[in-house]
Amino acid sequence: MRISHDLLEEILCRLPVKHLLRCRCVAKGWCSLIDSNAFVKKHLKNTLDCNASGVHVINGFDGRFWVVESDDGSTSVVEIDDPIKMLLSDSEYCIAANALLCVFKSQMNDIFLFNPSTRKVRKLPSAPPEFPRGFNGTEDCVCGFGYDHVNDDYKVVKIVQSFVQSGGTMVVVYSLKTNSWKQIQNVPSKYFLTIWGIFGNGALYWFLVKDLAYGFETIVGFDLGLEQFKEVPFPPVNKNYIMENKRGLFTPPAGESLCLLDTYSDLSVDVWLMNNYGEKNTWYKAFSVKQLCPLAFGILRPLAFSKSHKDVLLELDCQKLVWYNIERKTVKSVRLPRILVKFDSHFCTESLLQLTEDKSLQRPSPDKQKKQQKKR
Repeated sequence: MRISHDLLEEILCRLPVKHLLRCRCVAKGWCSLIDSNAFVKKHLKNTLDCNASGVHVINGFDGRFWVVESDDGSTSVVEIDDPIKMLLSDSEYCIAANALLCVFKSQMNDIFLFNPSTRKVRKLPSAPPEFPRGFNGTEDCVCGFGYDHVNDDYKVVKIVQSFVQSGGTMVVVYSLKTNSWKQIQNVPSKYFLTIWGIFGNGALYWFLVKDLAYGFETIVGFDLGLEQFKEVPFPPVNKNYIMENKRGLFTPPAGESLCLLDTYSDLSVDVWLMNNYGEKNTWYKAFSVKQLCPLAFGILRPLAFSKSHKDVLLELDCQKLVWYNIERKTVKSVRLPRILVKFDSHFCTESLLQLTEDKSLQRPSPDKQKKQQKKR
């Protein structure tokens, strides 16, 4: 029986990425369909609409990368092998946005984009030499990475600032669509950026201070579509405790704009989520977590909700992953390889998004390696 093209497309767009990669080998027609931009976008839309399980990437502090499926209680963990393993080793920082992971190396001079679903990687070009000192170095430099849903583009934001009152702040933005950097104007130079940019729903966020003598004072967001900065109000918390509490910004679970955590005396954590960028009344307290005996923690980070939204995947002290049931307040540990003593976790949406690989980054075939050895 012959299957029509439309029916075949409807069937394939409902499959996980790992199955689609195998389906590419069935026939040339299947391969062309799966690789087409229209199918990639349709598959991603279907994945988001169905709230399908995504992929968690774990990078150990030893430089190794692992993938764990992010479904209810899933414990499937696979190490990422060479040549990707070699390219991404010795990473200094990683940021996830939608389908991609941005990996920073060599004091932020080497930047890679990695699709954990397809195991494809791409190295970004360096910032142009005509940009001021710091854009190709580490002097007072911070970065952010996110997805611009308005222009269907992934962007890296690199910021250099001066910590003296007479100094200023300069920003450059890399676009994956154009594969180029450009400088941004109208930067809020009166502020000091204190952490890496946190991505959520089309914007990057930082804690800012107006005076080094005071602590965190406000949040600023950078709209990746408009490429403009905007102050973001705090959630309705008691501002008298801003300095006493341990506050942190984190990448929110899928569908939200921003996640803010309030820690009270190391005994309880309130998790606030913002679902619309920059609007005051869109903060809501999602849940609170008390110390999880016997899994006591110092640092907690929510990663993703389950399909039912009754459970949330939490990272504890860069050492453990647990599913926390919000209603019953129970935990279920995720089994990880014993070699992972310390790690960071990142959530990515399953996607067939293609990254044009730099051939110079690819590992030579066995035959080429033998020829190179003979020449030596």
